[in-house]
Amino acid sequence: MATEPIRMPDASTEPAAYKLALLKLAEKDDPLETMSHTVAAWRQLTQGLTPDQLTREPEPGEWPIAQITGHLFDVDLVFGFRGRLMLTADNPTYPGYDEKLWAPMPRPPFGELLDAWGGLRAANLLVFKAAPKEAWSRTANHSEQGPETFDELLRKMAGHDIAHLNQMQRAVESVS
Repeated sequence: MATEPIRMPDASTEPAAYKLALLKLAEKDDPLETMSHTVAAWRQLTQGLTPDQLTREPEPGEWPIAQITGHLFDVDLVFGFRGRLMLTADNPTYPGYDEKLWAPMPRPPFGELLDAWGGLRAANLLVFKAAPKEAWSRTANHSEQGPETFDELLRKMAGHDIAHLNQMQRAVESVS
C-alpha cells in the first residue's frame, strides 16, 4: 500500500499556515526525540539505492531523494543558526529564505552529503539538548512567520522532519 502524503501549505506563499502545519505535525511528540531519529531513519530508507534512484524525480516536479537530503542539510544550517541566535540574543529577528532557490546549489556525492547532514544534526542536537527548559520560552521574530519561541522553533524542525520523512518514504516507493 502506498504511503499517504502529508499535505503542507507552501512556506513562501503561506508562511503563517506553513508554521501552524509544522507545529501541528509535532504537537504530540518530544521534538528533540523526533529529531534524534531522523538521520538514522533516512539512512535506512536510502540504503542500497542506486545513483539513478537517488537523482530521479519520483513524480514530475517532485524533488529527487538526493535533493530532499540537500534540503534537510540546508534546514539544519538555518535552524541551527536560528536556535543559537535565540539562545544568545534577546528577541532577535532573522530572515526567512526560499528553499526552492537553495535546492539546486551544488552538493557533495550522496553518501558524503548524508554524513555531513548527520554531523550537522548531531551538533545542533548537542546545543538544543543543552538548553535549559527556561530557555525554551526565549523569543525571536521570523521575518515571514512572525514571533516564535525556542520551543516552537524546535517543534517546527521536528514537524519538518516528519513531513519530509513522509515525502522520502513516498519517493523511495516511487523509484524502487
